[in-house]
Amino acid sequence: MEDLEQLVEEFGARTCPASAEDISSLGKKLGFTLSDEYKRFLSTYGVILYRSNETYGLGVPEDYYLNVLSKHADLSRDPTYPKSSVPLLEVGDGQYYLYDNINRKVLLWATPHGGIVKTTDDMLEPFLIKYLFRE
Repeated sequence: MEDLEQLVEEFGARTCPASAEDISSLGKKLGFTLSDEYKRFLSTYGVILYRSNETYGLGVPEDYYLNVLSKHADLSRDPTYPKSSVPLLEVGDGQYYLYDNINRKVLLWATPHGGIVKTTDDMLEPFLIKYLFRE
């Protein structure tokens, strides 16, 4: 995630890296294995805040609106929510970008009951670079 790290530093984006303990606990609470790529994102950044763009993640209090576990608990009540996915970004109008930990792809998903709208070809780092820093 060197390219993303460089852009975070260059643009002065705020981050809140998560501890290894918090990341391990997240995987246990979610009930599925987190990909190495996603764990690296959490340990390096936790969440990324840049301008009006904010990612869900760890490194923030459990009751904070960007906490991935609390957002996952809310969104996963929808029966169309993809298993092994975690919320990344809110797009608006009930749409969210999710990260699929099994396929290591970013999904565009709609609620209520909208399901997967699109599967991107992007892995996590290129997607975040495009969405957060490319206008």
